[in-house]
Amino acid sequence: MRAVSAAPAERLVFEQTFEGLFVTGLRSRLSPGLREALKAEGLDLNQKLRPAYPLEVWTRCCLTAAKTLHPSAPMEEGMRLLGEAVVEGFASGFLGRAVLGMVRVLGPARALARTRQNFRAGNNYSEATVTPVSDTRYEVWMNEAGPTRYVCQGIILAGLREAKTPDVKVAVARHDDQAVWFDVSWKA
Repeated sequence: MRAVSAAPAERLVFEQTFEGLFVTGLRSRLSPGLREALKAEGLDLNQKLRPAYPLEVWTRCCLTAAKTLHPSAPMEEGMRLLGEAVVEGFASGFLGRAVLGMVRVLGPARALARTRQNFRAGNNYSEATVTPVSDTRYEVWMNEAGPTRYVCQGIILAGLREAKTPDVKVAVARHDDQAVWFDVSWKA
C-alpha cells in the first residue's frame, strides 16, 4: 500500500504547466485550428492564463494537441511526445535552465527522488514514490490515471535526457484506474 496524502477536493493543473506546454513548448506548432480546438476544450490562449485549470481541461487539451500534432501516432506516443515538449518549453526559460542545471549535478537517481516535488510544482495532486531496483533501474509509482500518465512518462524521460542521463528509458510497466508504474533505467 502506498502512503498518499489526502486527495484535494478538486485536482488542478497550474498555470505554469499549461504555459510550459501550450505557450512555450508548442509555440511554433500551434496553428489557428489547434488554438480554436484548445479554446473549445477550455483553454483560450488569446487570454491571460488562469492560475489553475481542472485536470479534465488539461486532459482534454493534451488529447486534442496529441491528435492534432501526431495524427498517425498511437495516443500513448502522442501524449508522451507532449510530455517531452513540456520539458523542452521549461528548459528554454531562465528558471528551467537553472533547475535542469541542478538536475545534471544531482544525477539521475537523486533527480528521480524529487519526482513528487517536481510534479507538485505543476499541480495540486501528484503523489509519487521512487523505489530502487538496482543502481541504474528504478520503479516510479504515480497517482496519475488515464491518458495523462503518458505525458508524465514524457516529462520524466525528457527531464532525465536534459540531465544527460545515458541511454535513459522510461516505460509504462503497468497501470490501473488510479495509478501508473514506470520502469526507469539507464546505462551506468
